[in-house]
Amino acid sequence: MGELAIGYGARGLLDADRVWLSSGFRVQLIKLGIEKAGSVNELGRRMGYRSRVHPGWGVVQIMQGKQAFPVSRLKLLAEFLDYPLDDILPYVTHPNRVTPESTKSALAMYGLSGYIPR
Repeated sequence: MGELAIGYGARGLLDADRVWLSSGFRVQLIKLGIEKAGSVNELGRRMGYRSRVHPGWGVVQIMQGKQAFPVSRLKLLAEFLDYPLDDILPYVTHPNRVTPESTKSALAMYGLSGYIPR
């Protein structure tokens, strides 16, 4: 699955810097991070986001399926959660499989309905 661990850029070209994770696993992983960090903003800081106003914005964008997971941030999240990266890679998926419906369902299933995009 190593080759699949590469996301697709805006032009459909392979982009080794980003990956798409299946909606259910992506939301579950970020929820674990939020619980451990204490807030979405603190999780954003732990993942290397530096915005003073809202460091969790990038985390929310990823959780909502609006952008791929930067591999560098995924590695920081895996390290923060003590979750082996090799156990995450099987959940890498093609970007067109990340749909608004699958994301809404995952957010509701994990009790994060407040993050469902309007």
